[in-house]
Amino acid sequence: MAKILRLENVHFGFSSVDRDEVDKLLYFNSNTGVLRVYILEQPCKVPFGISKSDLNSLLGGVIARDGLDIKELRIIHNQPIVNAYSSPFKIFLDITMECQLRCLFCLSEVRDGISAFLSISIIKKIAKEIKKLGVMYVKIGGGDPILHPNFLEILEILHSAGCFISMSTNSMIMTQKIADIFLKFNVKTSISIEGLEKTDDYLRTPGHFQKAITALEILKGAGVNVVLRTTLLRQNLGEVSGLIDLARNKGVKIKFSYCRPAGRAIHNRMLPGKEDAIEYLEAIRHINKPENLPCVLMDEGMMLNQPLDISKTLLRGRMCGAANRSMHIDAFGRISPCIFLGPTFSSGVIYEEGSIIDFWSGRMGNKFQAARYIRQPVECDDCERICNNECPANRFYFWGNFDKQDPNCLRFATRERQLLLDRKEKKK
Repeated sequence: MAKILRLENVHFGFSSVDRDEVDKLLYFNSNTGVLRVYILEQPCKVPFGISKSDLNSLLGGVIARDGLDIKELRIIHNQPIVNAYSSPFKIFLDITMECQLRCLFCLSEVRDGISAFLSISIIKKIAKEIKKLGVMYVKIGGGDPILHPNFLEILEILHSAGCFISMSTNSMIMTQKIADIFLKFNVKTSISIEGLEKTDDYLRTPGHFQKAITALEILKGAGVNVVLRTTLLRQNLGEVSGLIDLARNKGVKIKFSYCRPAGRAIHNRMLPGKEDAIEYLEAIRHINKPENLPCVLMDEGMMLNQPLDISKTLLRGRMCGAANRSMHIDAFGRISPCIFLGPTFSSGVIYEEGSIIDFWSGRMGNKFQAARYIRQPVECDDCERICNNECPANRFYFWGNFDKQDPNCLRFATRERQLLLDRKEKKK
């Protein structure tokens, strides 16, 4: 188990930073995945390489507020980065492109004839840098990560780096042995299910729904931290209520996520657009019903009623984490702020052209800096919601630029819903 304290100097929107100034403390426990944020009332000068005793003299009152003991903490104090945190909070790490399925909405567009595995030597380098930089979360993806021939070794390597591991699986391979290993390395696991049985089997493969339920029961029975996960698609918006009931009956939570413009989700017209605003908002209302909230997880942008202090808990200059809190490394080793921003923002190959911090800091190209300067649409400037029109990739896909609102935006969808209702009324 690792407990770290990251010292951060975050100046979103400024062209320069005072390099040894700290305005936030981030406490992270890799065993629980819990992140606590301490926002200093006044920025404090903290020299690089400061001893724990001197740091305790400066900030001991803040550190001890929740009973933290500085002796137990590993201190991370990286050089600050303009418009971003000093290193990623989270790395999305695709370790293979192998998958048994050819799902109609596959965002990775896994297909025959494409095979890729990140090598153990590369993963060891990534893990070493993760530990040094204080990266807190790694989301393992693919393909189905379990198909990597060194999958269990990869879990051990990443676990030893002191990060919290999560992953999604298509459920086609799940055994008691795998579940026990997930428990050993505290892997938070998402079981992907894209609708009730008929819809899920259509979108994935016949029989997948029952495979997913079996995998869920194996993992839950083993004590693994497991959730259901559903991507909101045009084809499943009407099944949200039934999926919530399924999660409730199985005693787990269900995470709803937006579909993104990538892979076969584009080719097969899976992304909800403005023409789906009525069904989309009805699904969002079901997700937000008070009786459903105890078993639902969702992105902040889906919240109909956002907590008053959400701006503090989000830790963000904007909701989208690409390039300011997160990055993506694919199974070919290609690194980018976000896979959904497409090849324009692909920055190079990890450890052939640079390290994680080389790309993050801008020493290798300017793609990360460019992503950081994508601003929210003008229509969002007077909005009180904390989402800042969340997904630049969605905006570019639907409109061909970053200037208009994401159709997932609740204000945008509400306006489009009313237009659709007005048109229906005129046709009567």
